Amino acid sequence: MCTVCSRPLDFVKVNAVPPYIIPSRCAHCFTDNSLPERTVTSWIRTSSTPAEMNAKLILALALVLQASVSFCEIPAPSQELVQKYESLRDTFYSRLRNAYSKLQTTVGENEQGQNAQNFIESLKDKPELQAIVKVASGLGAEARPLVDRARTSLLGLYEAYLRPHVGTGLSDTIDRIKVYLDEVMPAQ
Repeated sequence: MCTVCSRPLDFVKVNAVPPYIIPSRCAHCFTDNSLPERTVTSWIRTSSTPAEMNAKLILALALVLQASVSFCEIPAPSQELVQKYESLRDTFYSRLRNAYSKLQTTVGENEQGQNAQNFIESLKDKPELQAIVKVASGLGAEARPLVDRARTSLLGLYEAYLRPHVGTGLSDTIDRIKVYLDEVMPAQ
């Protein structure tokens, strides 16, 4: 006779118990610790669309890369490379400003362009747009140090690992593109 539930002990021997069931208080009062039919891994595989799984994999890869990069030291770029990058960047921005000013003068001569300019000027007075501009400029100011650090790291990685292999070819390609851009979109 069982002292907990008062059943005969031969009851336990007749009802054979699988090995994955762990007995609780007495030999035949059992707790079933078997795996449920729907496990976490099966839920992840069946609940996500391929796009969601790709996003999860990309996030996991980014976290792994961030952890692995944090263990290695990234070399600093040389001053010559930084100056070359900054001169190319400044020239590109001046090309964009020059193209934008030419576009404004061209659009200003056209009646439809004048209507578009008036519409854009009316948008500047709206408080919703001003709030969006304030938020965007605040985010830009917050992100500037991160962008500068990332740019410095990428320039250092480029100089250490890629420049010896592709530096001259890339420089020649940039020089060829400059000739074409001077005709189409001059910096001055």
